[in-house]
Amino acid sequence: MSNLQFKLEAFIDDVNKEDGLTFQLIEKLTNSMFSLIKWAGIPFVLYLLFEISRW
Repeated sequence: MSNLQFKLEAFIDDVNKEDGLTFQLIEKLTNSMFSLIKWAGIPFVLYLLFEISRW
């Protein structure tokens, strides 16, 4: 139980830091998700525009 409590306190301390590991991990994740959506979404929107123009 004390091991779990120690890990939870370390996680809380890391979250409260401005440059904590958790913050850096979430930042990398959101940047990757944005890039994926951007580069997959642009061709999809162009395809939709192309299909709409053929009507």
